[in-house]
Amino acid sequence: MSELSSVPAKLFHSAIIPYNPQDLLGRGRQAGLLESGVGGDGSGRSPMLEEEGNGMRFGHTIEDSRKKYPEITDEILDNLQKWANDRGLPNIPKEQLALFTHSCYFDIEATRRCMNVYYSIRATTPELFNNRDSSLEYLQHSLRILEFAILPKPDQNGNWIIVYRLMDPRPSQYIFNDSLKLLFMSYDANLYTNGCSEGYILLVDMAKMRLGHLPKLSINSLRKSLEYVQEGMPLRLKGIYVVNAIWFMDKIIALMRPFMKQELFKMIHIYSGDISDLYSHIPPECLPKDYGGELDCIANFHKAHCMKLDQLRNYFREEEALFRNYSPNNVKAATKQIIPDATKNLKD
Repeated sequence: MSELSSVPAKLFHSAIIPYNPQDLLGRGRQAGLLESGVGGDGSGRSPMLEEEGNGMRFGHTIEDSRKKYPEITDEILDNLQKWANDRGLPNIPKEQLALFTHSCYFDIEATRRCMNVYYSIRATTPELFNNRDSSLEYLQHSLRILEFAILPKPDQNGNWIIVYRLMDPRPSQYIFNDSLKLLFMSYDANLYTNGCSEGYILLVDMAKMRLGHLPKLSINSLRKSLEYVQEGMPLRLKGIYVVNAIWFMDKIIALMRPFMKQELFKMIHIYSGDISDLYSHIPPECLPKDYGGELDCIANFHKAHCMKLDQLRNYFREEEALFRNYSPNNVKAATKQIIPDATKNLKD
């Protein structure tokens, strides 16, 4: 496969970048997001601290995860909690530990590396992971100019599909860090509700992106977010599909490429022509009507998603309090010693 950064911009009018349907990393997990329903888990439970053990309460239970994946054993969970205890994280919920080990295909060493990157980046990147209260005006602003569609029907392989697109084409209104923050909040919202899932697909619509958006991208935030997606996010990413690709897509890829491993690069599909070209990967019955699909429109899914984020304000607050306990000394040691080891686990 040729390097996207070297492809002339004019070729993106008809480019489709193929990839092998494999997981992103040797640890076998990765990005995504998605949620079903508007009212959380439907149980009437609020996302809050439990009285016993002072642990966060999820919208699903550890038993729900074990029914789908019996490989999630007490031995694995106890091992991971002991590792976390030594690093100032004594109260990680079992549901969260299950997400970590499921995303790493139940490999304990890979799971520890994943957890280290997850908590290290969250503890040291406040611009992406602090103050995640969707009622705050700065996030309300971005929720007005962006849309996140959490599609209710997984694809034929059981992968959840998340749609991300700009609604306001004015670059002056776009805040790059806040868009990333909301994207990661959306991932977390889906994990809160659905727990361990087969995989995730991210569908990015660039129809309203303009050249003026390019200077808004932060290189440091790109680097941190891509490290998080590739090494620390507790879910399995199966593909990234870009539709309505703009003529300067090659410039965006060129900015990202130094921070992307080959496994992530291979997952990218870029479409700038007929949307029906997408159907060979994602069938119409799994897509919103905006793309000729059979599901409801993106705007309605976005409204439901905004309600979900509002309902999870306490959950986001308590989750942030948890990763703040990650020792800075351990973060430095882990960044120096463990992250390089993770690169050795990449599949060719």
